[in-house]
Amino acid sequence: MGIPRLALRAIGVRCFRSMRLLMLVFLTACSTAQPSPTPAPMDTVTIQLNWVNDYSSAGFFAAEKNGRFADQRVQVTLREGGFDANGYIDGTEQVSSGAADFGVASADSIIQARAQGKPIVGIAVLAQDSPLAILSLPQTAIRDPHDLVGKKVLVAEGGATQLYTTLLASQQIALTQAPPIPRTDSGIDQLIAGKIDALVAWNVNEAIELSELGYPPSVMLFSDYGINSYELVLITTERMVTENPDLVTRVLKATLQGWKDVILSPAQAIGYVKDYAPTVDRDGQMRRLSAFVELLQPTNTKLGDMLPDRWAFTHQMLQTQGALTQPIELGRAYSTMFLDVLPDR
Repeated sequence: MGIPRLALRAIGVRCFRSMRLLMLVFLTACSTAQPSPTPAPMDTVTIQLNWVNDYSSAGFFAAEKNGRFADQRVQVTLREGGFDANGYIDGTEQVSSGAADFGVASADSIIQARAQGKPIVGIAVLAQDSPLAILSLPQTAIRDPHDLVGKKVLVAEGGATQLYTTLLASQQIALTQAPPIPRTDSGIDQLIAGKIDALVAWNVNEAIELSELGYPPSVMLFSDYGINSYELVLITTERMVTENPDLVTRVLKATLQGWKDVILSPAQAIGYVKDYAPTVDRDGQMRRLSAFVELLQPTNTKLGDMLPDRWAFTHQMLQTQGALTQPIELGRAYSTMFLDVLPDR
């Protein structure tokens, strides 16, 4: 027996009303939906690295590869350091000239740049302790600074020579007793061949290379004698600090997060180094990075920390040796204000 026509009509009316109600709800939802927010624009910056692409820049590579810069709305270009046709690529010169927005330089070069009128500002330290050391082969029996008297010591000009001179003075050794020989190459071959007795270099680089070649060196760290100047400082300009402090904070945060990533996963970091420098030896880079990581965050320090007395030491050293004709306003050469707003570093 079929459904009566009247009942069908009632069912149809109810269905129509239900559909109309659903359409009304749908249209109302569409009319009240908020548009998707426009993504914040990316800031584009260039960072001048301090050396050729290797383990010493692993934190920057990790920050780029792991999206740390992107998370901070920064699109970054990492510019390789080292040497070009004009000589050594000086981070303070690149940043002060506007060729780069940020860079890496030593504390002594920052202070000297300030003395020359370059508005450079250090905003964080990447290595808390200096890797600078005096390397020698065991047969030369150089165990402390006094053993350098009468020896041939190869030293790069600039900051390394100033620190070497300060080390001798701190031990009451006249410079004429162990005069530095200007370094124009890696110095390793000269040390192995016996043309020199000692080499001022990094214990996380040349010392490891000597060991790899079968000549494990004796290592005398400058920091063990109180000669501890910052070798790797992240820098920018006064203008950037005053006109765009938010960008400075974001770049610094991404950079420090990148170095945290390196500490947590060195093997991953070396993979990134290989991406930027395919020809480097993975195992050799790992050995160097493992030694370098120990300098990043020693006990009771945070990543990036800058100590006023360390800056004061370098400033005084440059004055004592005549590298500065007059003191600078040291408080303007570096600023901890950006580190202070990053408590979780």
